[in-house]
Amino acid sequence: MENEHKQQASIPLSQAEVGKRYQVVSVKAKGAVNQRMLDMGLVPGTRLWVLRYAPLGDPIEIRIRHFLMSLRKDEAKDVEVIDIGFNKGQGQCKGHRGGWGRLKKRKINEK
Repeated sequence: MENEHKQQASIPLSQAEVGKRYQVVSVKAKGAVNQRMLDMGLVPGTRLWVLRYAPLGDPIEIRIRHFLMSLRKDEAKDVEVIDIGFNKGQGQCKGHRGGWGRLKKRKINEK
């Protein structure tokens, strides 16, 4: 399965589709932006899920290692990724399906 991913052509994260999962191949940013991306977990081999684009297309919201990250398109173009398919259980969703902000329902005992 790992060999399948290596044969695919990588694309910049700025061209990624909403609802799909990707694996980071390389980060080509320079200076402080590169260090910030690496510190936040955008390292080769990391898997991420593209949640949504802002209404005007910039920034991009991704889920990476159980937290949400927003990247500007000019930052995202420096991250090379390969497509690993749609997020299991979500199908071809258009945006975030909840979970991280959802409150649990409490049972109310009626007398």
